Amino acid sequence: MLRKMTCAFLIGLSLIPHSISASPILTSWSQADPESRRAALQLARRAFNAYAEQHQTVVPSPTLGPLFSLRSGVFISTMLHGAPRSCMGSLYPMQADLAHEIVACAVASAGQDRRFQSVKPGELQSLRLIVSVVDRPVPIPFSAVQSLDPVHSGLAVRFGDRYGVVLSGETSHRDRMIAWARTRAGAGAADTVSYYRIYDIRLIEVSPEDPGPQTSAE
Repeated sequence: MLRKMTCAFLIGLSLIPHSISASPILTSWSQADPESRRAALQLARRAFNAYAEQHQTVVPSPTLGPLFSLRSGVFISTMLHGAPRSCMGSLYPMQADLAHEIVACAVASAGQDRRFQSVKPGELQSLRLIVSVVDRPVPIPFSAVQSLDPVHSGLAVRFGDRYGVVLSGETSHRDRMIAWARTRAGAGAADTVSYYRIYDIRLIEVSPEDPGPQTSAE
């Protein structure tokens, strides 16, 4: 069963601190050529639109390239007029490869984010879509959480079998990042939780309202 998690996004760059060794998949995607970045966004958009319009699931092309054969967690989010419209994803790879992970998470984002109504076909042209490739969460003590930079690092909180996720750039305030992650995990103020550091690479569509670079990642 595909475990999906909700999140909220602010547009921004995904950064990997130079002082920390990134995983191979994040390193690969941070150095990806423009064609691969564009292909990831196009696949996510095709899958998102197909589900929103016709409740159909697309099949990714087998010729996408070696980066798409890697396995990683993914989050697919959309923004509407600068505000979050949908976001669903998985912290851990659940599909055979990244291409199928993108499709599965795009489908979930289009119609399974319970915080919002399902995306309507008439909204699609106004949405800005974001693909976030995430590294495997790393368990950390709370003392390490207190030194995280929320602009460069994300945070996951586990409470029972539920995760609350805040990806990099959602907020610049550490206390807010911790509070959001705990709330999304369903944890109360006195509940004991586990903390995980997250790094991600974010690919961003050109905004329908504000033309910019095809993708943004570092």
